[in-house]
Amino acid sequence: MQRMRQFLCPSPTPTRLAKLSPGVALAILLGLAVLIGAGLALPPTISPTGSATGGDAALYRQTTQRVAAGMDYYQAAAIEHRASAYPMKPYTAVRPPLLTEVTAKLGPVVADMLLRLLAIAAATATVMRLAPGMRAPFRETAILLAATSAGAFVQSGMWVWHEVWAGLLITLALACRTERHWLASLGLGLAAALIRELAFPFLLIMAAAAWIGGKRREAAAWVGAAGIVLALLALHWSMVARVTLPSDVTSPGWLALGGWRFDLALARQSSLLLALPPWVSAVATPLALLGWATRPGGYAGRAAAMLLTWMSAFLLIGRPDNVYWGFLFAPILPIGLAFAPSMLADLIRAVRDRGRVPAFSAS
Repeated sequence: MQRMRQFLCPSPTPTRLAKLSPGVALAILLGLAVLIGAGLALPPTISPTGSATGGDAALYRQTTQRVAAGMDYYQAAAIEHRASAYPMKPYTAVRPPLLTEVTAKLGPVVADMLLRLLAIAAATATVMRLAPGMRAPFRETAILLAATSAGAFVQSGMWVWHEVWAGLLITLALACRTERHWLASLGLGLAAALIRELAFPFLLIMAAAAWIGGKRREAAAWVGAAGIVLALLALHWSMVARVTLPSDVTSPGWLALGGWRFDLALARQSSLLLALPPWVSAVATPLALLGWATRPGGYAGRAAAMLLTWMSAFLLIGRPDNVYWGFLFAPILPIGLAFAPSMLADLIRAVRDRGRVPAFSAS
């Protein structure tokens, strides 16, 4: 009977919360309940710019077509930004040229195929990294979530989104990095940050994690990569300045203070959660985030640090029409749901221990 019970209801893997005090565990549970409650109370935000055909996607596609025809990237970007009344100021409103230059040479069909291969590689590497340390059925849940999270990007036309490429590259970089082998991860992370500057914090997080772990050489390499990105971004902004006119549109800014509602919109509209009722995202997002944050190990710690950095920043920055920024973390955030049962089990166990008083024998 005991063996049958273990087979039907296997014990989840212990988390970082396994030895938590009852008071802290209760506080975390209450915080989780507040986040879920706030998400259920907030009406969802919907914007069409995250589609593969409208809004910003059309801008990127048309710019790529001009570059493919032989036009200079910055001239092409300026023409398309002005034609669509998109801002040219500040210079961060114009994307770095790397993705456009590469996809202009590849063409849409090959770019789509390459993106699909990247999605498969990211999902496969993530599963290979997670599966050995997980038990059934949590292992199978992680595999399913990894596959469906990456699968959201295989639809035609997704190659135009800088955030999709950067998010998949970071997901693959996290899975590839080990104590002995980190050069591939470094290259992938560098490519992600050069495609989309919102991926830049990943380099700093990896550098900090390497330094804390006593990997001085690796930390220096990540800092060097960050320096390369900053230098190339400075060059990019100077090139944008050369083609910018005084009459060009200025962005209203990104300090929108969207709060938790915006984070939920990012998580929902950039993933398959869009096909489900809004309340599913309100419940799943905090569970997935806390699932990653409480899973032990350096891999999960780095992934959680990246997710927390992005989602904390997006509490403050990002307009409603920037919901496609969620493509950055869409390949990896949902996988945290596979760790949520372990996290909840440890929290509930710690709270239950609150009422237990140790027995002392009379002397």
